[in-house]
Amino acid sequence: MLKPISITCAGILAAFTQGLAMASSPSDIHSLEAITVTAERFPTDVQQSSRMISVISAEELQETGADNLVTALERKGAFSYKAFGPLGISHGGMNSSLGIRGIQNGELVLINGVPIQSPASHAYDLDVIPLDQIERVEVLKGAASTLYGSNAMSGVINIITKRPSDAKEMRLKAEVGNYDYNNHSISVSMLRTNIGINFQHLNDIDEISRSYTKKYHYDLGETNRVAWNLNSAITDHLFFDYMGSTYTTDFLKRYDNPKTPYEGVNQDSYKHFLDMRYETANLRTKLFGDFEEMKRDEYTNPKSALQKNKIDNYGFETDYRLMLWNYDLTTGIDWITREADYNLQYGKHHRHDYAAFMQIKRTYLDRLTILLGAREQIIDGESGTPNYDTFLPSLGMNYKLTNVLSLFANTGKAFRAPTYNQLYYKSSFLVGNPNLTPEKGWTYEMGLKAKNDYLDAKLALFSMNYTNKIEVDRSKGYPQTYYNAGDYESMGIDWEINLYPFIQQQGLLQNINLNWSGYWADPKADDTTGRRIQTSAKFSSNVGISYLTEEFTANLNCQILSSRERNLDNYAIFNFYSRYKLPKGYLTFAVNNILNEDQILSGDLTPTALNRYFYQEMGRLIKVGYEITFK
Repeated sequence: MLKPISITCAGILAAFTQGLAMASSPSDIHSLEAITVTAERFPTDVQQSSRMISVISAEELQETGADNLVTALERKGAFSYKAFGPLGISHGGMNSSLGIRGIQNGELVLINGVPIQSPASHAYDLDVIPLDQIERVEVLKGAASTLYGSNAMSGVINIITKRPSDAKEMRLKAEVGNYDYNNHSISVSMLRTNIGINFQHLNDIDEISRSYTKKYHYDLGETNRVAWNLNSAITDHLFFDYMGSTYTTDFLKRYDNPKTPYEGVNQDSYKHFLDMRYETANLRTKLFGDFEEMKRDEYTNPKSALQKNKIDNYGFETDYRLMLWNYDLTTGIDWITREADYNLQYGKHHRHDYAAFMQIKRTYLDRLTILLGAREQIIDGESGTPNYDTFLPSLGMNYKLTNVLSLFANTGKAFRAPTYNQLYYKSSFLVGNPNLTPEKGWTYEMGLKAKNDYLDAKLALFSMNYTNKIEVDRSKGYPQTYYNAGDYESMGIDWEINLYPFIQQQGLLQNINLNWSGYWADPKADDTTGRRIQTSAKFSSNVGISYLTEEFTANLNCQILSSRERNLDNYAIFNFYSRYKLPKGYLTFAVNNILNEDQILSGDLTPTALNRYFYQEMGRLIKVGYEITFK
């Protein structure tokens, strides 16, 4: 392991050295600064923030050539991606996820600052969100429970929907590929309103998973997904957003013994998200709701009951900012009701989350910025269940060394309550543990940021230390259950480097961009016997090269996940995307998994495992498309 670590560190230092050397050139530098709302709940400059945060634009997401939001972020953000079906599709409530810094289930996912995660399973279904509906995604890495409460243990992924404008235009997009792949969309902007609809289709795919021990595999049946959106600027400060989706698919469980009949399950899912936002320079108020339902019908067994899983999240939050004696003061309150009804597993459950939040920031001598935050988080459980009241402090600093380079450091307390599935679930393969206690811990990080015409780079050293982190007990066979790990930690290095080495040259080289993001960590936990075990992948990286002009765009990227948990295979997957301007519109061409490599998404291949199994992505997918905009 030392050799890969040395190579990684050497590469990071080389990239920083090259960029900083270029910074000393006599050329006049004028860089546009990235602005984020996620780092402090009001807009702030990324370079001046005390946190490791990235802003991924809609254009960058499109240039990955991905099929939906979760696969685009997988290729762009260096997450430890986990899934249970092609293109991140949900398999019976087992959803794709984007682990941050080697911590699984520690990330909080927001849409326009609104939490969308299921209180039942921590799921967030980003595979149903088309890229056409996104303006940008802001990714904050590190504990953010002070800012956003429970669930924000290892980081925050904040999805910002398209902002309406006065422009009038219609955009049409059609894309087809093998596996009978179809991806078509239409969007219309007018009267300060965006309206869009997207349709995706996949034909049957053989063997998306296999159990070596129990001698069966799953095939994926025909899949259809439809998503739609409405974004409206009612006034200059009042906004309304609505996103909806539905998808249907089949999962076919086929046994290696041809005499054993297959089991077929039809799965239907519906999701609705809406918010009403009032936003000014100093006041932000939101009303929101997130509602979803999944139905599963085992049609090969007439005696089986229809499974219905329903999730409801709704609430209110407001934040106010003011200047007080040279201090930038932000205060806020929020309330969320979280409900779940799993008719076959545990019935109805609900809880209410309340919080008061405060943050104070001040800059000294135009160089040193100190930020102190605190949250009182209250979780009011239903009758007969525990209530929680937790104080969550944080401290951050940013020191501006030069106009190009700044240093940052922060620490914060993290907290996450158990989900309903972890507490109450009942099935033949998994049962809940009602004695679970909340996860708690601290994150410490320090790093640097460099930005000029040639370089936009961030580097952080981090240490995440938790107690009572909830893990799955795999030692006693099925049904498995959950337990609180006595000690859980992840320490390592996290980086994001974008290079524009020929930006001031003439000719074709000027348009070449290089990017490299990733992390190396050592995520470990105590098992039920106190033995230290690896809980997630140690190394994740994305490397890409792009050629970007109005007439022609090309992007080649490689996703790497290695040193994985439970003896899972490493992978390096190459993807390609291009767009060529025609007299009318653009022609697109993309290839997922160019080399047709096996990509194991999740599972357990430990030789001593009681069930050796895996889930995998589909093979090579070749796509051709056409886009046109009418104004």
